[in-house]
Amino acid sequence: MSNSTADGAADEDVAWGAVAFVPGDFSGMPTINFPAENPDAPDIDDVTAQQPEDAPAPTAEGLTAASVKNLERAAGAGGDGNACSTGSQGVELCVGPFEPWAKLPKSPTRKVSPNLTHSLTATSEPVPWCKTAPGSAFQYTRTQGCLRGGYGITAKDRDGVVIGGGNVKIVQEILLDPTSQQFTTWTEFSLPDLVGVPSATLDEYFENCWAMSDCTASPPGPWSGSTTWTQGDAHTASRTDTFSWNKVAGSRATLGLDWNTSWSAPGATSTANNEWKDDAYSIRCDNQVGGNTGCVFPKVVPTLFLEREKYPAAASYYYILEEKLASHPGSKKYKKPLHRLADDTAARGNRDKMCLLAVAEWNPNPNAIGASCDEYPFAKSRESGGMTLASGKSCVQMYAVKNADDTYTLKLDTNNYAYPTWNEVCGRAAITSSQNTAAGGKLGRFTTSVRLLDADAYYVNTGYETCDLSELCDFS
Repeated sequence: MSNSTADGAADEDVAWGAVAFVPGDFSGMPTINFPAENPDAPDIDDVTAQQPEDAPAPTAEGLTAASVKNLERAAGAGGDGNACSTGSQGVELCVGPFEPWAKLPKSPTRKVSPNLTHSLTATSEPVPWCKTAPGSAFQYTRTQGCLRGGYGITAKDRDGVVIGGGNVKIVQEILLDPTSQQFTTWTEFSLPDLVGVPSATLDEYFENCWAMSDCTASPPGPWSGSTTWTQGDAHTASRTDTFSWNKVAGSRATLGLDWNTSWSAPGATSTANNEWKDDAYSIRCDNQVGGNTGCVFPKVVPTLFLEREKYPAAASYYYILEEKLASHPGSKKYKKPLHRLADDTAARGNRDKMCLLAVAEWNPNPNAIGASCDEYPFAKSRESGGMTLASGKSCVQMYAVKNADDTYTLKLDTNNYAYPTWNEVCGRAAITSSQNTAAGGKLGRFTTSVRLLDADAYYVNTGYETCDLSELCDFS
């Protein structure tokens, strides 16, 4: 500092203000401590780890198409086109549209007789969480579907006065197999609140898999439980149906399910206007991944669950990027999935630019626990930095170090690279080759297990999601 100016003699006193320089890390880099890698930690099952999520309710378009088809069936069976028919005794029986449980009409109930209550005896439920899952009446995972709904039955006399009825409750569970072309449905009916008529009988339950050219139905399984209900009778009747995709080598197909029912009561019969059909539950079968054939619900975005104990440095670094980067790559919290890149040549080009070739300018910090270059988002994703950048040097740069207490921490590498703005589209970290290889292998197995095809979306769960990055996260 000086009290001299270009046109002065420096002979006057000048008062200077104090200037303070405060040391600190203003990079925004969080601190996560973690233990050494454990290659023997148990694996997470990619299929069973998927959690149920709400499926869209049947669309107006789907229900309208189903209603038209059922009206045609009703007319062909002698009905009046409104899912009603009048028998020889003058009793008119009508069946309403399919609705979620919560929307079923209220009807008078009577106490259930214990001797009329029966349980399942011949079949087991393929989706055990379905009946008791909280939330929406329509839920699914990548391989399991759950529908809980039904419809009202109304009986009227010759004058149109309602003399009875009840609510048919339906549970349908759909089980797909990601390693087989065959899949099953299990459907349960009950009529616990029938009043005003002596009994009601489910005469027909027909389930169809379409397109017919792509799907073959096996003969329906036997009913478990009677398909006739009397007043106060709370038993259930269930049946399993099995279908197979008519696979073609190297192909895929989108399949759908629909069903309809018909009921009768003493003095009346009716074909039900209640067919269920909804594209949300479309099934995709393929033999384009993993060298085998399998089926999934493609509208469910699956989650890659990483084994944090096996590769703690890699997983913690992915989590920091999910939270800190403006693009939040792979984060379910921010609804920013990654998308599979099936083109191996393009993925290799991404890897080259991010880590392997000279243009990548990979110069790992000498204090890192390993010199293996781990890039995120993955090279085999459409969000890889290599899709838009010429070099991995433009990513956020980190490295893992071992602390004096034998724990480990991620640090920013500012020796060779600039401080991050967190507007970067990618990151790189210097870690051990064993962790880098293990994380990459997990991605490959996941791709096969949940049948990710090209451009399919998926989320990444790192195991650090309980960590608040505004504070020290200690997983050591």
